[in-house]
Amino acid sequence: MQRLFGILVCITVVLPTTAAVVFRVLSHDTLLVAEVGSDVVLPCTLSPPLSPVGLEVRWFHNLYHSVVFLMKDGKEDRQQQSAEYRGRAYLQAGPDAGNLSLSLRNVRLSDAGKYHCFVENTSSYSYEEAVMELRVVGLGSAPLVEVTHQDSSVLLSCSSDGWFPKPQMRWEKESRDVATEVQHMNRSDGLLSVKSNILLKDSSEGLVYCGVRHSITGLEKGVYVKISEDMFPRLSFWAVLFLLLLAILIAGSGTAAWYFYTYRKAQERKTAEYEKKQERLIQEIGECPNTQNKTSVVMNIFSIIYFFPHYFTLFLFPEWRKISAIKEPILFNSESAFPGLLVSPDCRCISPTGNLQTELNDERFDTEPCVLGIPLFDSGVHYWETEIREQGSKFWSVGVAKQSVRRTGGLRESPEAGIWAMRSSEDGFYLLKDVAEKIHPSETPRILGTYLNFEGGEVAFYNAETFECLCRFRENFAEPVCAFYYVGSGITFLLNPEEPAIPFIAQQQLQGFHEPDLVNEDVL
Repeated sequence: MQRLFGILVCITVVLPTTAAVVFRVLSHDTLLVAEVGSDVVLPCTLSPPLSPVGLEVRWFHNLYHSVVFLMKDGKEDRQQQSAEYRGRAYLQAGPDAGNLSLSLRNVRLSDAGKYHCFVENTSSYSYEEAVMELRVVGLGSAPLVEVTHQDSSVLLSCSSDGWFPKPQMRWEKESRDVATEVQHMNRSDGLLSVKSNILLKDSSEGLVYCGVRHSITGLEKGVYVKISEDMFPRLSFWAVLFLLLLAILIAGSGTAAWYFYTYRKAQERKTAEYEKKQERLIQEIGECPNTQNKTSVVMNIFSIIYFFPHYFTLFLFPEWRKISAIKEPILFNSESAFPGLLVSPDCRCISPTGNLQTELNDERFDTEPCVLGIPLFDSGVHYWETEIREQGSKFWSVGVAKQSVRRTGGLRESPEAGIWAMRSSEDGFYLLKDVAEKIHPSETPRILGTYLNFEGGEVAFYNAETFECLCRFRENFAEPVCAFYYVGSGITFLLNPEEPAIPFIAQQQLQGFHEPDLVNEDVL
């Protein structure tokens, strides 16, 4: 009986302390609309309210790394907060009140998109998130109508600015809509200006209306215009005489131009015949045997000078010769690519795009702009190269990921998540472990080589142009792996860029330097 009582006491003491706290993160609005320059509240509630100790509350915009607001253990962390949100974003309450709503001041066009209210229990590694979309609009100014003369008619030009997204402009004359061409122009702040013209023949056309309607809110701003009869000019006798003289002048000019054109064509024919004679003479001279021999010697000397750096590399870096000899082609797995990434038809090139290209499926990354490579590797030694093209941004990651890597929600790149990668950012290069380690390459890599030894448990990264080893991982792989890429904004990846061709004679000279055993544990 005493033993049974002791067991019951242990159960009542241990269970409450080890059970994970279950919570939910909710948002009663999934779509919000805000005007440029206004303030907006993004609703998010925590049920039930919890102590902030052991909780991480992260608001991020579209991507996990685009931090809008971050709170750890009840304290705001501004170091990871994106610069564009500093001083504009704050929580209304906190986890202990169950209110995680975010106040965003002075809304900008760049604030439009999906916002994630992400709450993680750092003790149990459980998390929940609520997603909502913010649409930013510009309601624009009242239309301004400018009146000018055009020949014997009156031109009305209606314009308005400060709109977003693209508004609808219409003309109405005598209570009927008039079809006209509308011009939309982008301003430096991202808002749109709209302009349209209409031509009036006489004053009998009555009252004219110009209106601009917002495509989302349906709000319309307009103005009515009535043109006086005095605005329409009358054609005088002197105007008719001037037009007649102008027609005679144009006819005379046309006759003179035709005569000059026929004269020039005759001269061009003579010039063409002379050039053909010159070409025949040059071809006869070029068929001389001495000329061919001289050309062959020059081309051979040029070939030796051009490919000398390649020969020298094979002599000076025997380790690099072993690695580059196992270079193999890989491709991007388009079925795993984030919908906002554009994969080329041959699956060798990938870059971000502003539009969603494909529908989501179970294989795709739904939040982060990532993509996997094919094929999968479950044995052997492998090496491939990636050309990195940066256009304004330096944020990207290249590495290896396990086959079952998580593809939904925010993603942390680390060995614990099944990703072994190196990252480039504005601050430099990092090896992505539990605590990121900074890398100091002698040169910024333009072509990055990735080396994988599956049985040896090794992943290494090389600058394929300087042959410098940048960093490496040591890991025992428990399942098949494949190439992994994080494609930041303005980044383009090209797989296995083509190398310059080596002449046939040079290939025969280099055959003696290929070692038979290229795959072993001491490759690196």
